[in-house]
Amino acid sequence: MLTAVPSSPQRDTLLSGAEHFGHSKLGKSASRVFALAVMAGLYIGIAFTFYITVVTGSSGMPWGLSRLLGGLVFSLGLILVVVCGAELFTSTVLTIIPWANGEISGRRLLSHWGRVFAGNLTGALLLVALLITADQASQFGGQWGLQVMNVAQHKLEHSFWQAVALGVLCNLLVCLGIWMSFSTKDPVGKSLLLILPVAMFVSTGFEHSIANLFLVPLGIAIHSLADAAFWAGLGVNADQFADLTVRHFLINNLMPVTLGNIIGGGVFVGLAHWWIHGRHTPASDTHTHSNSESKGNHTMTYTTTPLTAADLCDHQPLMLTPTTNVAEASQALLRQGRAAALVLDGDRPVAIVDDQDLLRAFYLSEFEDTQLMEIAKVMQPLTFSCSTDEPLTKLACRLAVDEDKLYPVSSSGYLTSFNVENIEQRAMNAVPRANALVAVMDGKRVVGVIDRRKVLAALAGELQATQATDMRGEANVA
Repeated sequence: MLTAVPSSPQRDTLLSGAEHFGHSKLGKSASRVFALAVMAGLYIGIAFTFYITVVTGSSGMPWGLSRLLGGLVFSLGLILVVVCGAELFTSTVLTIIPWANGEISGRRLLSHWGRVFAGNLTGALLLVALLITADQASQFGGQWGLQVMNVAQHKLEHSFWQAVALGVLCNLLVCLGIWMSFSTKDPVGKSLLLILPVAMFVSTGFEHSIANLFLVPLGIAIHSLADAAFWAGLGVNADQFADLTVRHFLINNLMPVTLGNIIGGGVFVGLAHWWIHGRHTPASDTHTHSNSESKGNHTMTYTTTPLTAADLCDHQPLMLTPTTNVAEASQALLRQGRAAALVLDGDRPVAIVDDQDLLRAFYLSEFEDTQLMEIAKVMQPLTFSCSTDEPLTKLACRLAVDEDKLYPVSSSGYLTSFNVENIEQRAMNAVPRANALVAVMDGKRVVGVIDRRKVLAALAGELQATQATDMRGEANVA
């Protein structure tokens, strides 16, 4: 009796985008991550500067409308981060997904988070220094600086657990905005998806650790550096803002809010979606390759030792030139028992020729004068090449499907027919134009080829048996 085996559930598209997002961030060099984090700190500071400017003097407006207006303009910060590719701590907590998949260690994850946080702090303090130097606090008769201090002092009035909760709620919204942005490559689309979640967290008064890294130090600097004329002009006593100190900031705001941000983004968004859509428990001898883009994902699992192209490479392939005639090429293929040959123009691989190409050549020459026909007339353009260190799974995914067809998107980057057909139907229509051979390159130098069947053998766990058979055949020939 035959029993149907249920197919694996289709991967969630946004989770796939999040996995790619995480890997792209973790794959950057330490110096690049830090530099991009500095930019993110600047961007968020710029957004808060915009917010303070808009809400200063707005006391005549209804409370809700003035908060909404401030939230809308603050969304500029996250838009700049996403569109410009900066590294923001509150969104980088989504790199917890590769950790949940067992693909990175906890130490590497925390090291990345620490580097991003340090970069955000540097960028935020750099903008604080610029604004103090520019005497921005004196704008609107000093009301601009007073607004900064009022907002900053309010942030220090929360209890520890209240600040944690406000941090959770804030980054829940921030990371949901980031999560939605994985559905498109279009910068305008990403920007529109980010505006309302950011506007909500700002207008409602939730707490964002990186925004506070800018605003509270700015309030502390204004309070510490303002002269008597500044306070006299406002008619305000400086002692009203005595709580604006570094110690109060660290204990009453930054520490609990940062903890809340990690929980809100990393747990409530990242791990929650991973638990719903992406949990897997890989066996000790199973390796999973995730070939993901923001447009989609397909996972290939195999049960072999992780291999690279160098492990599969045939360093003595049959190589011909474009001027080799059809008869000679046919004899060479048959003599060496090969299905295809690599065609080189000088040192550059340009094509392959296989038995089907040569049969077509015989047909075109009406089975005569094949010594006069060059294989250049029937050879196939070389579709695939790889480096020696390319992982087997990455190469296998490229040979398996054309992902531009598998995950079709519009000219604006939105998924089109992704949800119309299932993964199996789309894969049937996404077969790449693939050669039987893959040229293996070391820089610009050809070092060998990989037969497509050897990739299949490795995935099926038959590579060792295939290599043993090849060795026995070579021994018999010798």
